[in-house]
Amino acid sequence: MSQPNIILILTDHFRPDFITPAYTPNLTALAAEGLRFASAYCAAPLCQPSRNCIITGQFPSQHGVCGNQTPPIMAQLRDDTFMSRLQRAGYHTALVGKHHYIDRYGVGMDITEDDEELKSYGFDEVLQICDDGENQHNDDRYTQYLASKGMLETFREEFKAGTAAYRHPFEADDTADGFIGTRGIEFVRNWSSQEPFYLNIGFVGPHPPYWHPGDLEFDPQAMDPPLGVPDNPNTRKRRAHFAQKCRLIDRYVGDLRTALAEKKLTENTVIIFTSDHGDCLGDFGIWDKRFFYEHSVGVPLIMAGPGIPRGERMNGPRVCRHLVSHVDLYPTITALAGADDDPAPADSSPRMHRRVGMDLRAAFDATGPELRRAVFAELGTAVMVRTAGWKLVYDAEQGGPAALYNLRNDPDELHNLAGVAGYEAASAELVAMILSHRIGLTQFTHAKEEQRFQRVRAG
Repeated sequence: MSQPNIILILTDHFRPDFITPAYTPNLTALAAEGLRFASAYCAAPLCQPSRNCIITGQFPSQHGVCGNQTPPIMAQLRDDTFMSRLQRAGYHTALVGKHHYIDRYGVGMDITEDDEELKSYGFDEVLQICDDGENQHNDDRYTQYLASKGMLETFREEFKAGTAAYRHPFEADDTADGFIGTRGIEFVRNWSSQEPFYLNIGFVGPHPPYWHPGDLEFDPQAMDPPLGVPDNPNTRKRRAHFAQKCRLIDRYVGDLRTALAEKKLTENTVIIFTSDHGDCLGDFGIWDKRFFYEHSVGVPLIMAGPGIPRGERMNGPRVCRHLVSHVDLYPTITALAGADDDPAPADSSPRMHRRVGMDLRAAFDATGPELRRAVFAELGTAVMVRTAGWKLVYDAEQGGPAALYNLRNDPDELHNLAGVAGYEAASAELVAMILSHRIGLTQFTHAKEEQRFQRVRAG
């Protein structure tokens, strides 16, 4: 098989449970033709660290971006992102939309001034877009587009009132996500080279504000109530508008697939759909990510195209239930592209480029052996470990285990068992897994010294 084109569709705040035939028919169809990962997790439930985890294949404690408004990764890591490896393997690489590898929140600048710096991450061409809200004080390709049509002043004047009423002042193609979607589709329609391409389409939605063009198509009363807090009409209403933003993105996913078919590129293009993290969306009274609850740290992950199992089985669409992580995308993408044997830059240390992700092709057979025992995520001083049946959040600054859930008996995470008598053994085992994981990320030695040390311990 020749090197496939690869399209990564990366959204912001997209919850896995909102990929349904009612909300997202095109994504549902994509999943039915490929593979959906039902237990996928981000490596950090916050935008900037999560996105850097994806492109480096590392956790925040390795690459150093541990929060938003954080300095970017160092040059040696930029030379070894998976996009840089794809470039060296002969790919043309492009970004359309949000990236958040470099944070410009509240700066008040034209972020297109960062275009050349952003290319150092492994992009041949870039078209940067800010979040709605950030484009009130920053300029980007979207605000330049609005200005060229005489619409920028209206957009900024309507922002506060429009977001409060969930009403976007423009038609779909003139929203930020519409602008991103149409430019990504234009890239595909204009593609004429024989070399393979990598295209990252970075939608800014369904990140707040939950405004959208047109009418609300979903009944708020039909939305699921929040977990852990009393139900209320406002929560359901906001969830309905969130679903409408998901539907907007889904529309452009459908149009993108149509463009690929028209260009006869479908059979040689891998599509990967995911989100940087989820959204609590009112669960436990939280309107944010940043938490290790399932709907915050869990992400949608769909893959379809050459090399991916395709089609429905007798009992429905193909679903992989192995525990997988965003750090797995790096080795998976480079393997699909034939770029997995590309060496790290010569002027860097092995420790700097250590990765713990796994090539997800090993999980394509849903009936195969377990891919891993646990997935991990980090944010601030806290670390999460999630196994098939348990989740523990450990924070040394809060005295150790801060949350412990038996996910088989309590999938909604309503009963925190941390510190509860009778669960000491389960907690200790999970803490040991976190300790082993963190030591593996930050410490290494030569085999000879490791063997001698182990003999000393054994003696």
